[in-house]
Amino acid sequence: MDDLLDEQDAILKPQSKLLKRVRNVTGATILSTGEVCIVLNPQDLLKLVQKRSVSIRKTPIAVVEEKKSKPVILVADDSIAIRTQEKRILEAAGYEVVTAVDGLEAYNKLRTRDFDAVVSDVQMPNLDGLSLAARIRQHKEYNELPIVLVTSLASDEDKRRGAEAGANAYIPKGTFSQEELVETLRRLV
Repeated sequence: MDDLLDEQDAILKPQSKLLKRVRNVTGATILSTGEVCIVLNPQDLLKLVQKRSVSIRKTPIAVVEEKKSKPVILVADDSIAIRTQEKRILEAAGYEVVTAVDGLEAYNKLRTRDFDAVVSDVQMPNLDGLSLAARIRQHKEYNELPIVLVTSLASDEDKRRGAEAGANAYIPKGTFSQEELVETLRRLV
């Protein structure tokens, strides 16, 4: 069924720094209802579909079966309570979780195996979350690795600094919900 349901003129706002690393998104606009609408990039979506169909055809079955394993998330937080809570939430959502007590340990673990995303606190000893994100982004092989910052720092300035450091998402602990964390990772991984 190829019917046009609705047509609306809209002004496309460029991506904010928080959405900069979200794949297949061109920007956002505000609809006449006042709702914010994320605008997808159809060219990127077509390339993604074509790329996946080509790689599926070329990929041996043994490799496809290997990819069905759980996505692996690296969680860095100096609070054992928060670290344990995030680990339980993510494992219940079907992820394998590796934990680190600070940014330095997380960075060292990152170099030992493949991870599908990093979830990090900002305020930590040895290497804070912003420095961890910036250090990760210095390596070309981690350009596409999703980084989610979960922190008590919630000002617009803190969020801006998170985006500048290379984070894909920023979740303030004051408004933290397990659904938001899981949904954010599902969107990014």
